[in-house]
Parts: sequence; structure tokens; C-alpha cells
Amino acid sequence: MTLMVWLIIQNLIPLNELILLNSISLPQLIEAHREFSDTFKAYWHQNVFLTPRWWFLIMLSILPAIIWWILVNKKRIIEITAFGLFYGVAAIILDSIGSNALAWTYPYILSPYLRPQLYPYDVGVVIISFMFCYQLWSNSFKKFFLFSGLLAAFLAFVAEPIMVWLGFYKAIYWKHIYSFPIYWLLGIICWGIITYFKKLEQER
Repeated sequence: MTLMVWLIIQNLIPLNELILLNSISLPQLIEAHREFSDTFKAYWHQNVFLTPRWWFLIMLSILPAIIWWILVNKKRIIEITAFGLFYGVAAIILDSIGSNALAWTYPYILSPYLRPQLYPYDVGVVIISFMFCYQLWSNSFKKFFLFSGLLAAFLAFVAEPIMVWLGFYKAIYWKHIYSFPIYWLLGIICWGIITYFKKLEQER
């Protein structure tokens, strides 16, 4: 007995779903994606574009970047930017996974072509905040460990609920407490990567 037959018998994979999965062709998949994209664009134009929340996302995309440029330590800008890029790539990938898995969704986004992530929040709030944390306390692991943990707690238990209250973020089965260790662990991992790279550079 194959695994697939066993799953069907145990009703873990309903037969009608199995038939549907086996019958979908690539052109059908493309057409379904096109229909979804058209629907989403219509929703975005009707409910998001030029609304106060949309303008808020515009400001969230611009102001943190300006503040970062003014306050960033220009003598360490490559190192700090590298930390932010490592953190940002990981955070955006995880955001994409969670959004596509319908763990959460974003009713308001900057553009229908920038989905499913909420880039203004990912970059303007999470990534830039961690870059400042790295700039201030990266020379001491104990301090970075402590303050990155405090920042992770702020993002998970203050920033995320605020985004929920403002209507930008809707958790489906995700909970804020799940975000806390992820924010923190990503910061520690990226600190370790940059520290290792700096050590390699000094040894050459």
C-alpha cells in the first residue's frame, strides 16, 4: 500500500482534493493567479490607494530612512548596512512565508505589486531599528544580547499590536509572542555573521 493510498483511506487527504491537485495544469494555475491579481488590484484601488492609511505607509517608507541617514555612524556605514541587509533579507523571507501560509495578512499595502509583505513596516520599523541597535551596542555581545531582546519585545508586544489597532496587520492564527524569539534570534544570528566577517577581514 502506497503512502498516498494510506493517506486517502485515513481521510488525511480527501479524494476530491487529490483529484483537483492532479488535474490542475500550468495554464490553469497562471489564469487563477491572473484572476487573483486582478481582484487584488481592484481591491487595492478601491480600498487602499490615496487613503490616510496609504499616506501613512508612504511616510513610514520615507521618514525612518531619512532619520537613519542623519544618525547612522558614517564611519561604520558599510558594516551597519551589511548587518541590516542580512537581517532584512531574512525578515522579508519569513514575512513572505507567513503571509503566503495565511498566518497573517496585510489589508493595506503600499502597492499591489509589493505583496504579500508590508515593506514599510519591515524596513522602516524592524530593520532600521535593529540597525540602530547594532550601531549602539554591537561592540559588546552582552549589551547587544540584552538590548536586541528588549527591541524584539517592543516590536512583538508594542509595535505589532499598534499595527493591528491601526488596521495594517491582521493575525489569522499567528500570535505576537511567536514573533518575539524570531526577532531576537535573527538579531543574534546577524550579529554573529558580521562579527565573524570582521574577524576574517582583520586576519588578512
